[in-house]
Amino acid sequence: MNIKTKRFGDIEIDPKTSIHFPSGILGFPRFRDYVLLDPNAKSPLKWLQSVDEPNLAFVVTDPLIFKPDYEIRVFPSDLEELKVEDPTTVVQLVVVNVPRDPSKMTANLRGPLLINTANHLARQIVLDDPDYDIKFRLLRDEDVAQAV
Repeated sequence: MNIKTKRFGDIEIDPKTSIHFPSGILGFPRFRDYVLLDPNAKSPLKWLQSVDEPNLAFVVTDPLIFKPDYEIRVFPSDLEELKVEDPTTVVQLVVVNVPRDPSKMTANLRGPLLINTANHLARQIVLDDPDYDIKFRLLRDEDVAQAV
């Protein structure tokens, strides 16, 4: 299947790799089918590209890379929509905001994406946990200073 993207042009994807969000993503309920793109295998950042809208793509990452103690409470109803048979098939990602100054990147830890890799069903959940910020800084100031 061929899809159009703003950042990567026309790309060929295997339709079996498409990720379906039955309820959409917060703020984008109409767009339910996405593909995960990994243009730079060395980067922890990936792209969640809409299959239907070339201009719609989210930068995503595994939250454990930047916050090793990140642990979310998932309810049975969250897993029902994903038709989870084996919990080890569920991966979590968080949406990343990349401003003009990439050293100030943040991740939304309160709205993780859960993806069942066995059947490619996904959903975004909203956590009611004040310990997780919607603008969690991925790079600490001392990390940025060391990189310079």
